[in-house]
Amino acid sequence: MDESLRILVMADGEHRKIAMLAQGKLMEYYEEYGDETTLVNAVILGRVENVSPGVKAAFVSIGQPLNGFLPLGEMQSFHALQGDKPLVSGTDVIVQVKKDAKEQKGAYLTRDIALPGQTLIYMPLNHYIGVSKRVDQPEERETLLAMGREIGEQEDCGLILRYAALYAKKSELLSELEQLKVLWVDILKKAEFQKAPVLLYREPSALTALVRDYATRYQLSVTCNDAVNRMPSPVGGLLWEQVSSLELEAVWRSASVDAQVAQALSRRVELGNGGSLVIDEREALTTVDVNSGRYLGEKGEELALTHNLASCGEIARQIRLRNVSGIVLIDFIDMKTDEERKQVIDCLEAELSHERGKTVLHGFTSLGLLEMTRKRTGVSLRETLQEPCKVCGATGYRNRIERDHKRE
Repeated sequence: MDESLRILVMADGEHRKIAMLAQGKLMEYYEEYGDETTLVNAVILGRVENVSPGVKAAFVSIGQPLNGFLPLGEMQSFHALQGDKPLVSGTDVIVQVKKDAKEQKGAYLTRDIALPGQTLIYMPLNHYIGVSKRVDQPEERETLLAMGREIGEQEDCGLILRYAALYAKKSELLSELEQLKVLWVDILKKAEFQKAPVLLYREPSALTALVRDYATRYQLSVTCNDAVNRMPSPVGGLLWEQVSSLELEAVWRSASVDAQVAQALSRRVELGNGGSLVIDEREALTTVDVNSGRYLGEKGEELALTHNLASCGEIARQIRLRNVSGIVLIDFIDMKTDEERKQVIDCLEAELSHERGKTVLHGFTSLGLLEMTRKRTGVSLRETLQEPCKVCGATGYRNRIERDHKRE
């Protein structure tokens, strides 16, 4: 744990702002209200509205304006254990939200429930045993897989062992698993006496998830002004400081949180070496354009490669901070060789490895664009803090004729 993370939590009644910083740079930012902002990982008792064999999915009422999208096909291990009993319109079904609703798309759902803990993910409805991709050493993966198989067979469940499991004793894994099993039993009991659609379980807050996912890998400190923290209790080894609202506002200002959030909502991001990034978020994909700007490089160096490598850290930070998801295309400055392109891929992959979001680099396209995908985890920063402009219809442009008429 050679890096420390600092979390600032500013609460004002039911409104909470949560900022996570590393070396003074804002890495993740969330705002929560009394009704929360995301349903990702929430477990819901839904009602099947209709089943569409053509798209191999069911549409499920989950208490939102749009019905959720539930694929009929789940993990093979799920079907092997639960059978292939067909879904029928009008029946109740317990589902978990994997992706929030977005614009005209309903939430993406699954019947294969997965309850995340700090060291493992508990899957009560299948027998799949897996290991986090962050564990990349073959020996370590095999060790965790063997332990996971032993525990899974003993407890009759599926498990994914997280990176933190590398540093945990078997007794600690079993203790956390027992807590998650109790949670699942509680969810099932609630479902027996509730009328669909109804929320059965959701994670307490973004703060809880941040501490759970990062406390085992980093030195973590939390500074808050919240008298009632939405966490069961600070975990061992976590530096927890509660201060007055005035003190926290001073810390917030000194960290330039608001300025860094404003930058993350802008289209252009200036780089320290004189270059810049231009980031456009669209419905189908997000594009990142790398510009050299005033950067001229040092004598004898390859400008394109050097600048591209230097921009990787900020690209990774902006993707993480903006919570960009789906397809991302990055237009680096043209490089001459495949070796140089591989260096850029390796550098960006290393920078992206610090976050908890799942990203996959697919390589450079024939047009020289680096293609990557990022798993959707909640709404984006823009969706959290802004709404489409009613004047321009979210295009960013106004009709020139209307503008000229107003001048007259």
